[in-house]
Order: sequence, then structure tokens, then C-alpha cells
Amino acid sequence: MERALGKKIMKLRKQHQFTQKHLAERCGETVTSISAYERGQRMPNTQTLERLALALNTTVIDLIDPQYVQHPSLQEFMAQSLEPTQPLDFKLVLEDVLVHLTLSPEVYFNGRLLTQEVRDHMATTINQALQQGLQSIKI
Repeated sequence: MERALGKKIMKLRKQHQFTQKHLAERCGETVTSISAYERGQRMPNTQTLERLALALNTTVIDLIDPQYVQHPSLQEFMAQSLEPTQPLDFKLVLEDVLVHLTLSPEVYFNGRLLTQEVRDHMATTINQALQQGLQSIKI
């Protein structure tokens, strides 16, 4: 548990582009403590978990849940992946999402594993939107 939690803290910290020092300041901890949590050498207490979750823009439940996977927001994705002058082609994004919905063994959305029924519904909706030229998407 400690090792998995530590890896998750580190992953979320890096996703937010925080240094250990920055995260420590945001949640009232020391850099040494953050480092120990990330290495799985120490387990944060409940109050510290609450402060870490707040600093990392998540919840305690999601922080300690081994099934929870947080992905960058669309804004974070665009900031990290694209040139500032390059427009985002939503058709390509939706086509890529459609491929993942239909071919990946597990698909997560908002940190939660999607059921096959939900995946099928999303794939149908995206496929319809692509066929209609993205004019209207109704879920």
C-alpha cells in the first residue's frame, strides 16, 4: 500500500509539474516527508493525506484507491503536447478516443474503470458525432 501510494503521489506531483519542495509547501509538510512518502518509506496520516489530496487536486479516496488513475486535463494535455500556434484537431482526438474505447482491454475516464456498456454507449455517440461532422454531440 505504501509503495503504491508513494508512486501515485509522485505521478500526480509530476503531472502538476510540482517539485517536492512545492508540494511540501502546498500541504504543510517537509521535503524529507514528501520524499519518504514517494519512496514508500513512510505512510502519511489521515490529516496529511487530506492535505496531499487537496494540493494534488484529488480526493483522499482517489489518492489511496489503487484502481484510480488520474490523467491530465485537456488544458494540461494541450499545454504539454502542442505548439501554441497549432490548433487541436478534435476529429483526430475523437477518432483516437474511439479506437481506445473499442480496442483497449481497460478504459478509464475521470479516474474510474468504464464498464463495457458505458464504453459501447460512448463509442456509439462518438461515431455518430464523427459521421455528422461534429455538428452536434448529444450524450
